[in-house]
Amino acid sequence: MNINDVSRSRKSVVAYAFENDFLALQRIFALPDIHYSDISQNERLSAALQRWPLLAEFAEKKQG
Repeated sequence: MNINDVSRSRKSVVAYAFENDFLALQRIFALPDIHYSDISQNERLSAALQRWPLLAEFAEKKQG
């Protein structure tokens, strides 16, 4: 593993941790389970489905 791989790995861990900040707060403060939707994640998913038609087709088959 070279230095670039390590750097990418650390960045992905930080990004993953940042995206799950609500889950972390929920655990720390023992908050009750509520329905939480990450709007930015939904927007990225929509963009990915538009960018890659095959992915959109698989998503439709999974839902149907």
